[in-house]
Amino acid sequence: MLLGSRMADPVWDGVSDVGPAKGVEMRRTAWMVTAILCSLVVGAVTVGAAPYRVLLVDGTKTLEATLRVGGLAGAIRQSGFAEVSVIFSNAASTFADPLVGQPLPTTPFDLIIIIPRGVGDGTSDLVWLLVAGSPGANPAASSALSLLSSSMGLVFGSGVRALGPLDDLWAALTASLYAAEGWLR
Repeated sequence: MLLGSRMADPVWDGVSDVGPAKGVEMRRTAWMVTAILCSLVVGAVTVGAAPYRVLLVDGTKTLEATLRVGGLAGAIRQSGFAEVSVIFSNAASTFADPLVGQPLPTTPFDLIIIIPRGVGDGTSDLVWLLVAGSPGANPAASSALSLLSSSMGLVFGSGVRALGPLDDLWAALTASLYAAEGWLR
């Protein structure tokens, strides 16, 4: 095996498809997520509210999907407009409650993004965006949901779509449960 040769190294098998096009796509995704979060938080910042808090719940089981969740969290952090926390979930299925057994936060979150098990391996095509109450009553939450809904396909692949409390009964019930438990404000 020659030094510097990836072709002869079995560790690099399957990684050869990562090239400049993927790097450009990831940078474009990071900029889009940053722009979305900037517009999301503008309403909260202008009225003097506390910083916008976002919780990413990572239930994925593949390395690629977990790296995408990490990229999303990094883009949110770099925007400077929102505080982000990440929790890794071991939920048994896509529709299992990913926050069971997790300690409650000291300060509730404004938005919870649940990336369930199966997003990374193609067995699930849903990401849930949860906010407390009706998104229509909160302009910042409403614009955040619409912008994030359109960008989840860019982050996780064209087949993945995001659903909020107005789109899916599971999301609405889960958001209500999390608001009652103290996860959402």
